[in-house]
Amino acid sequence: MFNQAKLNKADQLVSNVGVSNPYALAELIAGRKLDWNSIQDKPRVLEELLETPYEELFDPQFEGPLYFGTKLTADMQIERVQSPLLKAIDSQRRGGNDLDTPFNQLDIHQLADLKRQFNEDDTSAFVVTNADFARQGYVNLTVRLPERSRVQMLSRVFTPEIAEAFIPNYEKPLSDAFIALLLGWQDLGRFFNEATEFFDPIQGAVANCYYIAALSAVAWSRPYQIANMTRATGTGQQQFRNMIRFYKPDSGGQIEREVEVTDIVPINTSFGGFLYARSSEAGEIWPAVYEKAYAKHITNTTGDYPNIPATAFGDMVWATAQLTGGQRQYIATASTSADDLWNAVRSHSMSYRTFDPMTAWTYSSGAASPDKVIYSDANLVANHAYTVLGWEYHNGRKYIILRNPWGSVEGTVGALHTTWISYDVSWWRPINLTAIDGVFGIEASAFKKYFAGIGVVV
Repeated sequence: MFNQAKLNKADQLVSNVGVSNPYALAELIAGRKLDWNSIQDKPRVLEELLETPYEELFDPQFEGPLYFGTKLTADMQIERVQSPLLKAIDSQRRGGNDLDTPFNQLDIHQLADLKRQFNEDDTSAFVVTNADFARQGYVNLTVRLPERSRVQMLSRVFTPEIAEAFIPNYEKPLSDAFIALLLGWQDLGRFFNEATEFFDPIQGAVANCYYIAALSAVAWSRPYQIANMTRATGTGQQQFRNMIRFYKPDSGGQIEREVEVTDIVPINTSFGGFLYARSSEAGEIWPAVYEKAYAKHITNTTGDYPNIPATAFGDMVWATAQLTGGQRQYIATASTSADDLWNAVRSHSMSYRTFDPMTAWTYSSGAASPDKVIYSDANLVANHAYTVLGWEYHNGRKYIILRNPWGSVEGTVGALHTTWISYDVSWWRPINLTAIDGVFGIEASAFKKYFAGIGVVV
């Protein structure tokens, strides 16, 4: 089923998978920890804080804040670009004035007034996204603002401090010294509370879902791979450094680099909580430490304050292989039947549970999928990475079990509503698929429509 030609093709298509966790980003903007479990209308809160309609949040074709740092090309590929928001910030710092549009009051009486209101040269820059009759003689229009005006609006929410904390800067990478000053750094707990668990890693504000999904996949299928290797660096055994190993992919376990980092991690200085990756268990820090080490590894920095936004966008199968040294295998869904996709998961599973770390990724955009899907309708996310946990056969239907690294936002199309039980190495683990924890089952036929591929490392 897997071959080298498919690997080479898939390797090109998944190199820039990534999307920010909207919940972590919303807390960064709000400047406080939000009790999401008590919020009844989460989409509305996200809309208000992220200044983006909920139905446009999960697809980069709408150029929303979750995909800052990328652009969807004409051939529906994701490429990395310097965010216009960072360019506006840089212009302001150099004395420019990119915030000259008055948004506090609209003074529009004719369509031609759009040009004057938003300082544009041509009304054709304004795209009508929806039009309907209100009543006789009236038409309601929803108009999408040009990029320059959208950036100006968003810059009132995403201040320079917020933008630089989560958007990768490709033109002027931040120095260790600047990062140390920009972010607060603290030791927020113990490396492990009990042990490595698949549900521990929760993605933060940076668009590195590919890496967090890989961490969860390794923690699930090879729990002993995630290790706490430390050494004392101070008298009285009160200061320590962790050593994290990264391997050469496809090498059979050859170590590429051993990275040392301390337990201090970036925090949201407004309330003292995690800014980037965190554990679902309070007081546990191993996902944050592994993320910090990965940032240090890929940026080749030597200090203890690596540029974590630089980890945004990547290949989850490559990242998995960096954690294990195993051989990568990819399969594209478009050229594979739903039954074969399901069987591919089964072939790397035992008693319903994957024994090789597996991940999956969605299309770059709903418009890029063969079925032109709308991701928000299915509660799925474009250009996003998920962990593959296993499979199920229920009432004559074939399902693939996935986990969203956000720890929330579960697919609703072709969903499985039951308790999934798999054999976890030495015991039968029940997982309630109706709980909101990011784990869900999706029918294989729906998986084929919404997901672009599956990857496994053996």
